[in-house]
Amino acid sequence: MSLNNYLKKGLKQSDNRAAHCISIGKEGEALFKELTGAMKSNLADDKKHIDFYWEGKNIDVKGLKPMHKYGFILLEFLNVWGYHGWCSKESKADYIAFQFPDKFYIFQKDDLRERVIDKCEIYSPEVVIRKNRVKPSQGLYKWIGRIGKQDVFTYLKIEDVMDLLVQEIKY
Repeated sequence: MSLNNYLKKGLKQSDNRAAHCISIGKEGEALFKELTGAMKSNLADDKKHIDFYWEGKNIDVKGLKPMHKYGFILLEFLNVWGYHGWCSKESKADYIAFQFPDKFYIFQKDDLRERVIDKCEIYSPEVVIRKNRVKPSQGLYKWIGRIGKQDVFTYLKIEDVMDLLVQEIKY
């Protein structure tokens, strides 16, 4: 399934919203590649949450989202169909690169996952708050999922994970 179909059918987004989300991701990936010289992954690995191969690392790049400008990050554990998200144990990404307004922050995925486990209550399907359009400040350290979807994610503040920072790439 193409990314456009995923956003339109899986998330039931309008054409304009789907195009906007795709552009955020593609622009972030293009900038990361330009800055690092990383090699784009193949389609099979892309489906396993690997966007790039760089310096022996499998990297998943998260483009510049409005929440990043306010110091928040989203960490996905289950996607909209209930399959493993990019911060799950099953994801094949080793590192996550978050684009912020003037730099990329790179973290080991497993370190991020462990920090979520430390910050959030013990996960069970019963504790997931099913609500659409939860602001990061309202979803901080809570298990969130959208109504009618099977996704599970949470929000952290970037300062919650800065001690885990592996690398910073300024632009």
